[in-house]
Amino acid sequence: MVIPGVGYLADLAQLVVGLAAAAVCLVAARGRTGVPRHWRHLAGAGLLIWASTRLWWVVQHLGGADRDPPELVSDIGFLVLPACMLAGLLAAAHTRPRPVPTSPRRDQIALVIDSVLITGSVLALLWSLLPGSPLPGGPVDRLAEAVLLAYPVVDLVLVTMVVLLLTTRPDSPAGRRPLALIGAAILAFGSADTLRLLDAGPAWVETTGHLLGPALIALAALSPARPPLTRPATALLQHDWFHLLLPYGPVVVAGVLLVAQTIAGEPLTAFQAYLGWLGLALVVTRQMLTIMDNTVLLDRIADTQQRLHHLAYHDPLTGLANRALFRERLVLALQEHQTHGTPVAVLFADLDDFKLINDTFGHAMGDRVLTAVGERMRSCVRAQDLVARLGGDEFAVVLDHGEQPPAPRHRRRRFRPRRYVLSAAGVRVTDFVERRAAPGTATAELPFGTWVAEAEAIGQRMLTALREPYQIDGRSVGVGVSVGLVAAEPGDPLSADILLRRADAAMYAVKRRGKGALIRWNGTRDAGPLADLPQLLAGALAEGGNPGAAGFEVHYQPIVRLTDNTTVAVEALARWTDPVAGPVHPDVFVTMAERTGLVAAIDDFVLDRACADVARLEERFGRPIAVHVNVSAGRLGQQGLRDAVTAALRRHDVPASRLVVEITETLRIPDLPRAAAVVASLRDLGVRVALDDFGSGFNALAQLHAMPVDIVKLDSTLTDVESSRAGALCRSVLRICAELQITVVAEGLETPARSSGMAALGCPLGQGYLFGPPVPLAALSDGPPPASS
Repeated sequence: MVIPGVGYLADLAQLVVGLAAAAVCLVAARGRTGVPRHWRHLAGAGLLIWASTRLWWVVQHLGGADRDPPELVSDIGFLVLPACMLAGLLAAAHTRPRPVPTSPRRDQIALVIDSVLITGSVLALLWSLLPGSPLPGGPVDRLAEAVLLAYPVVDLVLVTMVVLLLTTRPDSPAGRRPLALIGAAILAFGSADTLRLLDAGPAWVETTGHLLGPALIALAALSPARPPLTRPATALLQHDWFHLLLPYGPVVVAGVLLVAQTIAGEPLTAFQAYLGWLGLALVVTRQMLTIMDNTVLLDRIADTQQRLHHLAYHDPLTGLANRALFRERLVLALQEHQTHGTPVAVLFADLDDFKLINDTFGHAMGDRVLTAVGERMRSCVRAQDLVARLGGDEFAVVLDHGEQPPAPRHRRRRFRPRRYVLSAAGVRVTDFVERRAAPGTATAELPFGTWVAEAEAIGQRMLTALREPYQIDGRSVGVGVSVGLVAAEPGDPLSADILLRRADAAMYAVKRRGKGALIRWNGTRDAGPLADLPQLLAGALAEGGNPGAAGFEVHYQPIVRLTDNTTVAVEALARWTDPVAGPVHPDVFVTMAERTGLVAAIDDFVLDRACADVARLEERFGRPIAVHVNVSAGRLGQQGLRDAVTAALRRHDVPASRLVVEITETLRIPDLPRAAAVVASLRDLGVRVALDDFGSGFNALAQLHAMPVDIVKLDSTLTDVESSRAGALCRSVLRICAELQITVVAEGLETPARSSGMAALGCPLGQGYLFGPPVPLAALSDGPPPASS
């Protein structure tokens, strides 16, 4: 019987610890995914093979203490575990945070090269500082001792790799803990392997190293999951510089020491020479990887700059030029116009009633229609023209008669200045050739009338194309468009803003005349409809100014009781007669004010003037008269409406019951619950609230359900009771309002038949040109106007 010795007990203890650690790693891997699961599987497999080697030693001890295992079994047992740990560290390398994303494969290769480079430098230093060679000199034992030397060298490479990851890849404490434990485990294995190589120190120290290694790996496997990293990228960038410089520190120290020894006359050994050539090869390889990373990074920067430039100068929805690129291109075109007489014109297009498409089919369908509009506009213009989306449903085109620059020739030539030409495709660099309008050239001799006719032909072609219905998802969607055209006249000092405002004014003139057409701005010869309306409106409604002095006034239209045509209320309506542009239709300036955010100024002006006229209205009619004031639906989602109403009532000492706030449906109410709260706050003051143009869209029934209103004003499309469908709808609305105790006013009553029809249906109040148009307060009369002969 063989009595086990101390070596048997040490191997048995290492076998038990190795198997337990392997089991811990495999069990802990079940609750992980991805790389954390992968490295735990690798560690468990490596520990199983390492423990199987210890099992072989135990069996050998039981069979005879002097019997050694075959070299192959021993080598596998000691090398498989480091190989598994190496694979796990490489897998975890690209999951560590980096300030700049790189290729995972190149990152792993760079980590291995840096680790081997540092390890080689450390070995060269130790070889130079330690007297003699750690390997025995006998030729028989050199191979076996070299294999034994490989174990601590591999451990040193792995420890170096762990140190690099910890120092150059910052992470949270929870993320650093398993990596630090793995490094401590490899250090324990390396210490034991070094003592085994040198055959120095007590045996229990080597055994302790082989027991601590598996235990530390098991503790690393039990570490909790890493939380998301919150460290800023600037700190990571500093560590990345440290990562780039760290591998070369030991190389420089080792190189300086070897050069000093050579100068002192001490020749290099073969091992030092091999390490030197290896280090040189690794440095060259590392630099090649760095060059590759820098090349990839520069390509990414160039691509990012190109994408950012495209985003900065193009509309993300349609891909057309945006307002910034449009303005820069227009500035360049005007410079050519003023310097060389190159013709330039601008088309300004606005889609008619586009909000109905969004409200009927949804905003996704509206976006697709806008994209289709942009494609049709590009197909109607020339290659040198620039189509832009200025915002919302507004589009513009720069028509430039300049020629395209010639293609550059591929031959050597002397340096010439360059110019940057902005285009819808981005920035194009071309050779600068100064173009002068010499006599006899096409540019100099092109008559202004011919250029205007050409621009109008392009505009008409675009107008015709945009009128065609759009087939989207099996639906035919039609949308109208109003186009304004302005051509820069020779000798007229223009800026880009002035030219664009003139085109905008021409477009609004189309809106005033019925939409769906093209009008050219022709200056003071037709200043009424074609004046610079946006600028004039902004000046008239400037903060702190007086809209009344700028041509704004309030007209009143009667609201009568249908049973006896007695006026019971009036509706206050804004009218604008600009000193320069003349009378401007309400549809034009109200729409313009809503688009420019000035509609609140109009509402407040009418509110204040109506409250000021309440006393005069009572005096004129001989009885109290309620005043209806329109308020844009968009204001219900904003602050200040209740305060404005309260201030106007107090300023003119008007009872709140005399005021009716009408919510106009020119815009969708953005937030019904918030709007309902604003309406409730107005009613708390004693002010009545009315829904204007009820039945014309924007979820009228939803508004009636959500908001506690007092009055509903039926749109003229519902008061045409001569139509059977309109009559049925009108009767239904009247019954609903009667159940809700809401007063109904019929709008658009222009004939006695329509008035009597609404009265027969039970509608109490009416409004329309039958009872009088909107007129100044002095022209109001009690009762219908006399019939014309």
